[in-house]
Amino acid sequence: MNRNVFLVGTAALALVAMVIVGGFMQRVGRAESDAPAGAIRVTIASSSTKKEWIDASVKTFNDASRSGNQFRIGGKPIHIQVLQEELEPGKFDHYRSGTMVTDTLSGKITPTVVSPAEGSWIDQLNKGWEGTHGKLLVTGKPTPLVRTPLVIGMWQSRATAIGCWPRPTSNCSWNRLNELAANAEGWAMFGHPEWGKLKMGYGYVGESNSGTLTAMLLCVLGSGKTSEIQVEDVQPSTGCGKSMATLEGAKVHSGKKSSWLLGLMKDRGSEYLDAVTTYEQEVVTFNRENGKNLREPLVAVYPQDGTVVVEHPFAVLNGASWVTDDQKKAAGLFLQFLLSEGQQREVEQWGLRRVDPTAIPKSPIETRFGAIPDAPIVPVEVPSVLVVDRIIEVWHQVKKHAVVALVFDKSGSMEGQKLATALVGATAMVQAMDPQDELIWVPFDSRVYPGRQGTKGEIGEQLVGDIRSTTAAAGTALYDAIGEAYRKVGLREDVLGDRWRYGIVVLSDGQDTSSVRMSMAQLQALLAPSEGDPTAIQIHTIGVGSDADKGVLSRLATMAHGRYWDARDPARVVDSYREIAVHY
Repeated sequence: MNRNVFLVGTAALALVAMVIVGGFMQRVGRAESDAPAGAIRVTIASSSTKKEWIDASVKTFNDASRSGNQFRIGGKPIHIQVLQEELEPGKFDHYRSGTMVTDTLSGKITPTVVSPAEGSWIDQLNKGWEGTHGKLLVTGKPTPLVRTPLVIGMWQSRATAIGCWPRPTSNCSWNRLNELAANAEGWAMFGHPEWGKLKMGYGYVGESNSGTLTAMLLCVLGSGKTSEIQVEDVQPSTGCGKSMATLEGAKVHSGKKSSWLLGLMKDRGSEYLDAVTTYEQEVVTFNRENGKNLREPLVAVYPQDGTVVVEHPFAVLNGASWVTDDQKKAAGLFLQFLLSEGQQREVEQWGLRRVDPTAIPKSPIETRFGAIPDAPIVPVEVPSVLVVDRIIEVWHQVKKHAVVALVFDKSGSMEGQKLATALVGATAMVQAMDPQDELIWVPFDSRVYPGRQGTKGEIGEQLVGDIRSTTAAAGTALYDAIGEAYRKVGLREDVLGDRWRYGIVVLSDGQDTSSVRMSMAQLQALLAPSEGDPTAIQIHTIGVGSDADKGVLSRLATMAHGRYWDARDPARVVDSYREIAVHY
C-alpha cells in the first residue's frame, strides 16, 4: 500500500472526511468538559505502548493541579487531555506513531505535545511541516520518557529451538531468522518438520512503528553498514532490499499494529503465527493477561545482531501557532512530573523500562512473563529520516505482494448516499495498493458481472473508471459473488503459490436474495480449509447500512483469518477500506 495516496480528489471524499473529523472532534470536546473553569488545556497525542502509564499519570497530575498549587501557571490549574485515534467505529485508543504524524500534518488534530514511540517520527513531522509551512513544528531536542526494546515475540518452543531462550545465544539473530524464512523445509532445519514453514507477522511498514523498525533493522543489518548506511545503499538489489524481501517471504499476516496480531495469536495459537515483531512491554502484558489460557508462553527474543530500544520522546510543538506560551510552560511542568522518581517507578509496573539506561529492570520484566531483564541488547542507531523514507519505498517494491478481489454489492438497496460513499471507498483502496498488486473487480447485484482483472499498474486507471461509473439495481447474489471471487483468486494462487498473499474484500448492505449457484452452507464448506491454514485466502467483509447481516458477514470473515468491519454509517466505508488495505 502506498501511504501517500489517501487524498482522493473528489467532493464525496471531502464530505466523508468532514464527517469523520467532526465525529472525532466531538469526542475530544466531551472529554475536555472535565477541565475546571479557566484551566490551561494541554493536549497530548501519545503512542499506545505506554497508554496505561500515561492515562494514570494524567489523572494524578490533573487531580493535583485542580486541588492544589503545585502544578499551576499564574494561579491557573492545568488540564492534560489525551487525544485518541478512532481505530474502528466506536473504538478509540492512544495513537499509532504514523497516524499521529499524518493527523497532525493534515490538521485533524492540533496537539500541544506529541509523544510517538520513537524519535524519528519527530523528524518526519518536522520534515512534513517545514515542506508546507517553511518552519519546524518542534525546535530543540525532545526529551525521552521511557524505554522498551523492539523484540520478536515468539512461542517459547520456537524460541528455544532457534537458540533464543532461556538465554539468547549467538545464533539468536535476525540473520538466523532470515535463514529460517528462506529455507524451503522450514522448521525442519531445527529438527521440527511438524511445525512447517516459518509463519511471521508484523505491522504495516510506514504506519506501524514496530513494523517500520522491523524493515529498518533488516535493511541496516542486511547492508552491513549499521549507522553508516546512506540513501544510495537502500536498493531492492542490495543487501538491504534482499534482507527485507527474505523475511517478507515468510510473512503471512500484517495489520495496522502489532497488538492486533498478538490478539489473534492468543486466540489461534501457533497455527496462526510463530512469531511477531513487537515490544518487550507488549510481550509482558500479553503473558500477564492471558498466561492461564495459553498452551505455552510467548517470549521475547532479543536478536544478538542488533535491535532498537525506543525511548518515546516528549516533544512540545513550540513552533505551532495554536500553542500558547502558557501551554508551553504547562507542558514543561507535566514533563517534569513524568520524569519524577515517583512516576518513573510507576513505569515499571506496566512492563516498561525507566528512561535511565543504567536502571535495572524490575518485575514484571522477568522470565515468568516472557522477558529476560538482563538479556544483552545490541543497540542499532535509527538512520536519518531520508534513509527511513527510502527504506519504506524499497519495502513497497520487495514486499510480498497481494492478489485481492473487491466484491462489491451494487443492488438496488445501495442507491443514494450509500453507493456514493462506497464507491469512493473502493476507489481509495485501489489507489492505496502497490502497482505490482493484482486486483479483481467483482461487482454484483442479482447476478455476478465479469468485472476487470490485472495488476494495478496495468488496469488501475480503467478500474477506477469502472468503479466510479457503477450504478445500483436489482437483487443481491452475495453468496454467488463470494464464490466466484474465491474461484478467481484461487486460480491465481495455483499459479503464483506462496510467494504472494491472497484476499477478498466484500462490501454488502443486506442479506442474500438472489444466489442460484451457492448457498451459505456450500460457501462455508468452500471456506472450511481456510480456517486451519493461515496462508490461505483472507476475507474481510464490510457491512453497510442498518440491514446488513452482521452474523453472516462476521462468520465468513472469521473463517478466513479476516475480520468484519461495521460500516452501518456509510461515512465509515472509506476508513474501512483504508484500514483493510494495510492487511496486504
